[in-house]
Amino acid sequence: MGIVYFVGAGPGDEGLITVKGAEKLKSCDVVIYDRLACEGLLNYTKPGCKKIYAGKQAGMHYKKQEEINQILVDYALPDNVVVRLKGGDPFVFGRGTEEIEALEKCNIPYEVIPGVTSAIAVPECAGIPVTHRGVSRSFHVITGHTNTATGVPDCNYKALAAAGGTLIFMMGLANINEIAVSLIKEGMPEDTPVAVISGGTTERQKVLRSQLGRISKEVKENNMFSPAVIIAGETASYNYNYNKNKLCFSKKTAGIVATRVLREKIEEGLRISGTACVPVCDMEVEAVSAEGLIKELEDIEKYNWIVFTSRNGVMLFFDALRNSHTDIRRLSGIKFAVIGNGTEQQLNEYGINADFVPSEYTSAVLAKELSKIILPGETVLLPRAVQGSRELTDIFTKESILFKELKIYYVKGHLMPGADYLEQLSCIIFLSASGVREFARLVKENGKELPEGIKFVCIGEVTRKALEEEYGMKACIITAEGNNAEGVMDIVKEM
Repeated sequence: MGIVYFVGAGPGDEGLITVKGAEKLKSCDVVIYDRLACEGLLNYTKPGCKKIYAGKQAGMHYKKQEEINQILVDYALPDNVVVRLKGGDPFVFGRGTEEIEALEKCNIPYEVIPGVTSAIAVPECAGIPVTHRGVSRSFHVITGHTNTATGVPDCNYKALAAAGGTLIFMMGLANINEIAVSLIKEGMPEDTPVAVISGGTTERQKVLRSQLGRISKEVKENNMFSPAVIIAGETASYNYNYNKNKLCFSKKTAGIVATRVLREKIEEGLRISGTACVPVCDMEVEAVSAEGLIKELEDIEKYNWIVFTSRNGVMLFFDALRNSHTDIRRLSGIKFAVIGNGTEQQLNEYGINADFVPSEYTSAVLAKELSKIILPGETVLLPRAVQGSRELTDIFTKESILFKELKIYYVKGHLMPGADYLEQLSCIIFLSASGVREFARLVKENGKELPEGIKFVCIGEVTRKALEEEYGMKACIITAEGNNAEGVMDIVKEM
């Protein structure tokens, strides 16, 4: 039997998870996460860790609570280390207790690792203290969710209006009019300071300060979004920030569809330009059975060239080399060709310099230029993705190049919580045609709508063609020069 760790992910900023929580993420076999958990925390997990999205949002429940309970039981029983990653703190409106009760019925061991609760951290990071000497000697945390029986928040507004101190409503943006009207009805002054904080502690943070009598109207006018925290009381007017501009909502917010490695590269490159990056679709590399590759490694000397068309192909090839205990010196007589500088850099990580890089980073140019260099009778090993472009192999065939194609991995996508904010994005970045197709499939399956005229920034003509096939005239498609990540970042910076 395994064990379940209930880990508080904190309020949204990846850095606000606890050290102990991060350690459990690094060692778990399965992570079950929700919408409010920072998706960047999934990068802490080890290779092979199974990731299950169990998030819920108003009007669209991906998993019912009973389903989540059963998932925890099913994965913990077969001796797995399971992390249940919950936004904020597991015991603050997180329904962690219900999930624990399900485990206790099956006698499954568990441990709760507290998290930084959004109720305090989100206001604090927006410069709002929930207590202040002489102003607010208490704070009260209230759920803003509706009561399913009445359709309105189930609160004792008379007691709240008379309580004094600071009122903090969680998950209440959809009901802010009901909350404000009810508090005023029970005697709270209309000019009571109120703040609404959307996307708290993240690069998407947006802060609206107003008064109780106007807040509902201004929330709509300012397009405030969930998740949001509502603060009512005198301290809501405070703004303890040394650099107040830091907390303004970014003028540019780029969604990213990519694997973790490429996504992190884009995020790092755009961060200094002031562009907020939001992962909307994570592309995960899943290896196909390594038997075919290991078989080729047994007689690897028969090849004169090895051609890599992605970083993933390089990494999986050398993983197989290591796992099969193949002596790397057996590659000494083989030349290496790569599709671009990113793949070249990955090859350099293994101490090998590329013998050939095409003048343009496309499959077609790679195939055409390499075909002129390969000598008659030389053989090529091509380890790449299942979804690899046929352009390369068609050209090799046409030019009578002797090659062995090995489909060693495929790329599968899943939507990230950032996909809930498509209408707020300045653009969406695509770094592969497979990413385009997976994103289009998932958007359709989940009933999401892309805003009219949305801008897509893509890495090359193959990716552009895939976007045109999926979205036609609905979007503005911009193709980067150079067919590399740097070109993509240059376009976004100039937008």
